Amino acid sequence: MKKLMNAPALFAVSGVLLAVGVVLAFWYSATDTTLGFAQKILYYHAPISASALVAFGVAFVAAILYLRSQDLKWDRLSFVSVRIGLLFSVLVMATGMIWGKSSWGTYWAWEPRLTTFLLACFLYVAYWVLRSVVDEEQRRATYAAVFAIIAFIDVPITFFATRLLPEGLHPVVIGPGGGGMEGDMLVSFIICMFGMLSLMAALIIRDYEIETIKDRVSDLKTSLGG
Repeated sequence: MKKLMNAPALFAVSGVLLAVGVVLAFWYSATDTTLGFAQKILYYHAPISASALVAFGVAFVAAILYLRSQDLKWDRLSFVSVRIGLLFSVLVMATGMIWGKSSWGTYWAWEPRLTTFLLACFLYVAYWVLRSVVDEEQRRATYAAVFAIIAFIDVPITFFATRLLPEGLHPVVIGPGGGGMEGDMLVSFIICMFGMLSLMAALIIRDYEIETIKDRVSDLKTSLGG
């Protein structure tokens, strides 16, 4: 199991799943009768969005573990998870604007999910800024952990926005009262979802390992300099 959870293995798994997903989405799954071919972007837009929120969730859990243990490995995990979450958030915005223009006739609408997701992005950008202005390592990690926990409050609000505020433009893709996917569409969507989550996990693991090596090199330089 440990071999399957390393970055190279996860990159391979995600590559296969996403390749299969795009083939199924564009050549196998039925085309939506209302949105037409533009609906195909759903198979990547929604999984990217879910992966961004999961990355922020990992940062939240890691922040709590850091505050409990004061172990900087959890600060590193929280840091790289926020970084990957923001990367995916940029892709969410890009694909969402393309889909929005095709489906709603506008690149942006101030509807519940878009607004709460944009707020989450601003909060995690602020997290990044906070880390850059605090020099002392342990204090920076503590401030960042507290901020990551506070910022996460907006994540479940974003996820449940379409369920709590049904007047928004976003449909409920999966869940009570949502979906409406035919079998072939659902299969393609699930494969793309697992592929994107695997890619997110691979990126977090890879970046965590890189940050760990950087910290060890920095500690070694400090000890040699002393």
